Amino acid sequence: MAASLRSLQIRQTLILIVLTIVYLCFELGFNARLLDVVGGDVKPHDVEDVEFYGRSLSGIAAALVVLQLMWRRRLKNGGKDGSGPSWKKIMLWCTFTAVLVFMVLKTFVTVLVNTRDAEFRRMAFSTTLMQRSLVGGSLQLKGLVDDPTLFSKPEGKAFLALFPMLAVSVGHLDERMGPAKEQLVRANVRRLAGGAGGYYKNYEDAIKEVNAKWKLYSGIIPNDDPGLQAKQQSSWDDYRQSLSRHGWQPTSVPARRRAAVVSNVRKKVPVPSNWHPADQLTFRMAVKQRYASEAASKGVTVKGDRIPPGLSFPAFVARPGIQAELRDGLKLPASASVQAAYSSPAEFGILFEKFLDRQTAEKLVEYLASRQDFDGGGKYFEEGKEASRAAIVPPVALFFSLLGAIGHFSKLLYLVATVGLLVLAARRGEQAGEDGQLSRRSAWIATGVLAGAFLGTWGIFTLSDNNVTRSELFHQMLDWNRQADADSTRWKIAGKGLLANFTHVVAVGQGYSYPVNEAIRINILQGMEYGYHPEKK
Repeated sequence: MAASLRSLQIRQTLILIVLTIVYLCFELGFNARLLDVVGGDVKPHDVEDVEFYGRSLSGIAAALVVLQLMWRRRLKNGGKDGSGPSWKKIMLWCTFTAVLVFMVLKTFVTVLVNTRDAEFRRMAFSTTLMQRSLVGGSLQLKGLVDDPTLFSKPEGKAFLALFPMLAVSVGHLDERMGPAKEQLVRANVRRLAGGAGGYYKNYEDAIKEVNAKWKLYSGIIPNDDPGLQAKQQSSWDDYRQSLSRHGWQPTSVPARRRAAVVSNVRKKVPVPSNWHPADQLTFRMAVKQRYASEAASKGVTVKGDRIPPGLSFPAFVARPGIQAELRDGLKLPASASVQAAYSSPAEFGILFEKFLDRQTAEKLVEYLASRQDFDGGGKYFEEGKEASRAAIVPPVALFFSLLGAIGHFSKLLYLVATVGLLVLAARRGEQAGEDGQLSRRSAWIATGVLAGAFLGTWGIFTLSDNNVTRSELFHQMLDWNRQADADSTRWKIAGKGLLANFTHVVAVGQGYSYPVNEAIRINILQGMEYGYHPEKK
């Protein structure tokens, strides 16, 4: 009986090994994708989308542990009196665990974000600016490795993900980055605009809209103009309505009445005197002729500026009303003058610099705001809350992803060791227990493999270094984090030390694991995106 249970235990463990390997493939692939998201220049919704997969995988990881424990209990109790949990009960508990962990992690992050104070939100707002500047190359941090490709490498991406959380606890951060803040804001505005090239596309779109107004103003109206098409259709409908009073259609007007019909139509629409009442094309062209002449004779009024008829396009663009409209649309200061065309990039660059001046001045107000502005009800509360989330979510997500990967890799080694010990015991003819499980000594060996693998991996990452963790800046930031406040308790000091260790482990671990994880995502999971679809550059 025990030998039979031992065989079932071996089969059970093999199935768990397969399930763990499948889970690890998805977890490691996700870890690689997560690093691309949180270590790059992305929007908040990118993190939120990929975060859903992270919470789901964490829930599945916990469910696998529950499955292993309950399945083992089922096998153990089934060997005695058949009173082990049913498969239905096991599946219900696994599902409940996965959903519970998913919701707990979501709540955990939400609570972390919502409980930060105004000062944290204000600092996070500044540090996320610095992070984006690092990605864009507009900020160089003294003491970091002088490698222009650093932030495209795994260890650099991991540093970017951890940077806001590290920097937000640095004392006097505003003073440290104060002189460069305007420069960083300007560089960020330039990046968001897509540089002069991206801004030129906005200028082209604005000029096209003005050109359409000028054509309408000057009587140059295209056939697909919505206003013209509406006028043509309403005029034709009115004409048909007038004929219907006599019981006629355009094709059935009596020959003896055609002259009268044409004469009546010419009072509103300048059709030729020899026009046929059924000729809709000529009718529509006549409507267009009158529509264009009326538009040209009226002139237009833009932002209170009455523009007289007959102006050329450049003169039309130069009118105060049109200039005010262009400045509003292109977010330019009042001193800027927009031309109808630019002869060179350098000439257009002057306009782009004026755009940068205005936008930088407006944005700089936000980055120089006081603590009260980020408090509840403050004008930058929402922006600060979003920045806090951007600072907190990446390291938390990386931590749980790395923890799940290391934990289940350790569990995989434990399961492999368990199978090996069971098979070895069977070949030696050793007696199994009544439940077919490992002997106490073998169980301790397998558990030792689990603990050794986990602690050993964590220890290796703790003692290892890479280009980032060897840098002077990284050590300074960790030292700033470890510094105890005047009212710090032992637990708080220990927590800071643990945070510093976790930061080091993530920075090193991601550097080593990313190439393998990305290869799994691309080759085994066929390029699974995990909800993140970066724009093609």
